[in-house]
Amino acid sequence: MNVLIILGNGFSIDFIDHIEKSEIIDVKNLFHLGEKVPWPSDDSLGYLSFKHCPNLWNLGARPYMDADSSLVLIEDIITCANMLDCRNHSTENSNKIYLLAYKELVQYLKTLFIYYNRKIDFGDIDLQNKIKQWSWYKKLELLNQDYTIEKVHIITFNYDIWLERILKLMGVDYNIAGFENKDSKFQIYKPHGSISFQAKVARDKAAYAINYNFDVPDDRIEQFDIEYDHISPLGSINALIPPAGDSGRLSFKWADTIRNKIGEAIKTFKSEDELILCGLSYWHVDRSELDKILGEIPIDISNVSVFNPQPPRALNAVLTTFFQNVVNYTNCKHLFE
Repeated sequence: MNVLIILGNGFSIDFIDHIEKSEIIDVKNLFHLGEKVPWPSDDSLGYLSFKHCPNLWNLGARPYMDADSSLVLIEDIITCANMLDCRNHSTENSNKIYLLAYKELVQYLKTLFIYYNRKIDFGDIDLQNKIKQWSWYKKLELLNQDYTIEKVHIITFNYDIWLERILKLMGVDYNIAGFENKDSKFQIYKPHGSISFQAKVARDKAAYAINYNFDVPDDRIEQFDIEYDHISPLGSINALIPPAGDSGRLSFKWADTIRNKIGEAIKTFKSEDELILCGLSYWHVDRSELDKILGEIPIDISNVSVFNPQPPRALNAVLTTFFQNVVNYTNCKHLFE
């Protein structure tokens, strides 16, 4: 038996809420704590500011804007960036503020999630004990201990590395698909990138600056390393696909490799296997990829469990149309004990 778990932002939100860090880590409103994010060249606060991100600032990005307004602005920026691949001629005479803001956004997000990562000390014994009481920790532990399960495939659209750190805390070996070739029980796929994807070529710290070149920095996955303990925003390429970005249109070589690995894994699934979905938005950022994944899964797969306090109606419609054994849960608490 195999299990496929697909994780969206709701997984990270639930984790942060459980360990009571939501006041210092906000993965819902990505601009909220931007003034506290350090500028990499000198570690001074205020990454999200007119000084460092003038185009984002001029478009209205502010630490005090609400989550909905933040997401709308990000969607506008990424929609314009998506058009870059559709243009066959120069953008020289166009108003490029949204495209310049896109360049700022990508580098800001990498630095933001590195900043968040440093806010959680997984070496703290009290925190470890608290994490072990989290429902998803218990579920992953059950999956690891179940000898009838051959593989646990986890597709996560999140940039953070909290899932990997939780598995390490659990003592579970895992493989990051596309980077490693370990035949581990737990296989992790990160098609939208991760702060742990570190380009082998790094920029000088003192010379850190936002690259406004309209050529989209990209490279083969072999040009990145997996790094957990010394994550830096100084890499020459940021392997992230921003939220509200259509990853199919923002084509990256490293992401194509990971998507191909996902495709290979999905082909192995049979009716006796299980599908679990948690915290998915089913919006621009993941809809096309989810449709492709769901379209390859057997219609009679034994269980389809959906964990979301407010599941998207469109996703519910798709799941109940194409799968027979769908069960929705608004809360996973106590279900995994």
